Amino acid sequence: MLKSINSRTIIIIILILIPVSLLDYLPEARAPSVALTSGGLGIFTCPNGEQHEGAISISATTTPSMSGEYDIEIPTPNGTSVFKSGVFNYVDVHPPSDAFKLAGKETRDDICGTLESTSSIPITITGECVVGGVVSMIKFMWSNGQTANFPGDPTCT
Repeated sequence: MLKSINSRTIIIIILILIPVSLLDYLPEARAPSVALTSGGLGIFTCPNGEQHEGAISISATTTPSMSGEYDIEIPTPNGTSVFKSGVFNYVDVHPPSDAFKLAGKETRDDICGTLESTSSIPITITGECVVGGVVSMIKFMWSNGQTANFPGDPTCT
């Protein structure tokens, strides 16, 4: 047989259930992220002044932990491509229509043929978050003097 529940027990149960049920109405926390999967062609400059034109792809997020990468693809005259790639270990995003900064290191360089170990070249990427298909300039700066500017429409959340 069920024992009767006193009014004090009922009040305690209500006080516990109301705050828990309100959690469904709280806005979902979003981690900063930057995505640019279909960037335009940009100009990449090697330390020796040699210039190349290619396409860029960027993605970075802080969920569940900081991760991200970039790839620059430059087509060659024989129909293949060479790449410049790297990973991020820092992201600072101010969405939805402000600036972003990504920092990390290069992991691959088939383009400039640098003598340095590619894993030791720090890189910083900056740009403006855009909304509604507006194009902005994304700036790449490597610590060894390499630079690149790519038009794109990076989405930030």
